[in-house]
Amino acid sequence: MDKQQIFKSIEFLSQWLSLPFLYAVEYYFYKRFLGFKTRAEKFIICALFFTIISFYISKFQSETLSKIVNNLIWLSIICFLCKGSFTTKLYAVIVENAIQVLISTAFLIVDFKVLPMTHSESMSLNEHMIISSFNIIFSDFTKIILLFIFLKIICNLLNLNGKKINLYEGLCLLIPSLSIYSLATIFYIIQVVKINNKEYYLAYLFPGIYCILPFVSFALMISILITVYIFQKMLQGKEEMQKNMLMQQQFNLQCNHSKNVEGLYKGIRSVMHDMNNHLSCLKILAINNNIEEIKRYIDNIGQTISKLDFKIKTGNPISDAVINQKYNIAKVEGIKFICDFMMPKKTLIEPVDLCVVLSNALDNSIEACKRIVNSDIDKKICIKSYTRNIYLIIEISNTTVDRIQYVQDKISTIKSDKFNHGIGISNIEATVKKYNGIVDIIEEKNKFILNFMLKIK
Repeated sequence: MDKQQIFKSIEFLSQWLSLPFLYAVEYYFYKRFLGFKTRAEKFIICALFFTIISFYISKFQSETLSKIVNNLIWLSIICFLCKGSFTTKLYAVIVENAIQVLISTAFLIVDFKVLPMTHSESMSLNEHMIISSFNIIFSDFTKIILLFIFLKIICNLLNLNGKKINLYEGLCLLIPSLSIYSLATIFYIIQVVKINNKEYYLAYLFPGIYCILPFVSFALMISILITVYIFQKMLQGKEEMQKNMLMQQQFNLQCNHSKNVEGLYKGIRSVMHDMNNHLSCLKILAINNNIEEIKRYIDNIGQTISKLDFKIKTGNPISDAVINQKYNIAKVEGIKFICDFMMPKKTLIEPVDLCVVLSNALDNSIEACKRIVNSDIDKKICIKSYTRNIYLIIEISNTTVDRIQYVQDKISTIKSDKFNHGIGISNIEATVKKYNGIVDIIEEKNKFILNFMLKIK
């Protein structure tokens, strides 16, 4: 075995020795950044499978082709193991590989310039082997440590675990990293150029370039971190905008509720103000022994007072106000409104949150019924509730002619104004999540059913 073969064997052993540490870093990154759908055992099995496949591919394929195939296999593994959309999974794989390639590119000057300086012609073969082993192992573990540092910074800046981003947002995050990765990979692969069956190393052809490679590589890695930071700020701005829209909607709901209460209060004051007059009239009719007129007068007073009372009673003033308001709107629109809704007396649900979920759900139901033009389809809304242990379950169903439209696994509005509409379901989901509940949507023929569960104790 000559010296070149010995060095290749040392390099091979060093790679296998550092491989478990590399997989540990990758497991940490994908768990924090995306989250796993399965337990750690499956990641270990897939990593072993990937190692074996990569070993055989490298024997029969060129370095460029084997790298492409390995990346596709690894992407398939991450898609199988991790949560999130395909775009976020692709980004995670690309950014991890990009940082690995950039670190390796930064270390090219070490491989070609620094490490040869640790050897001298007077050394024995054993001394060469010891120094080479130390250099290779130290270099591999330094690369893994740097990889861990940069991946940890990315996880601290941006965590996509459990978050949903649309295609355009994903492309804004993906394209810069993909461009950097492609250029760095191409440069790293063409280190050896074959001309007339002779191999030439770029490091010896253009030595000046390799002196600035570490600075360029680290600058590109920092640019990846800057992209991640900007993207996180963009997500925060989006969340703030949604919160502001939700707060505006809650404010509008509170204003409507206040107007309803104010109207009810004015009606009661009006009845109380006229009560003395009513009593005087009744007294005169009684003196004249006009029984029939007394009956008609009392009936008129009863009808006036009944208008001040809610048609639907749920045991809660907030749900009474919201449901009765929507009932009156549905009545005007010719929509049949069925209510079997009762609220527990003691509940953890805040009045504003109860107003949000009921108002949004019933508004969507009324809008759906109003779009029905087919006379053969009855316009109908049904709301009911029941308690199970510590949860309140609310079911709101309505007839409809529209099919649910989804964008990135989220319900999208069919209205032309996408910005100011389509946040009803999002508001319901956000509120339900606050009470450790779930939202379930069922779509049947000409029927839409919304179920949500709220923790009340």
